[in-house]
Amino acid sequence: DLFKEKLAESSELIQNADRSAEELIAGRNKDLHGAMISLEKADVSFRMLMGVRNKMLEAYREIMRMQV
Repeated sequence: DLFKEKLAESSELIQNADRSAEELIAGRNKDLHGAMISLEKADVSFRMLMGVRNKMLEAYREIMRMQV
């Protein structure tokens, strides 16, 4: 459940970053600094989520290799 919650948060950050970048490109928003911060937050969130996913898969594989 926690992973699903963090996945949803990461997805929201990515959508916000996309919106921010689109507004900057279209000229509706002049805040380059805010757009870059939004993009970096989304990037860090996604990389962290992928790191957690990889660790979970690694743990699952380790459990599957265990002999009973």
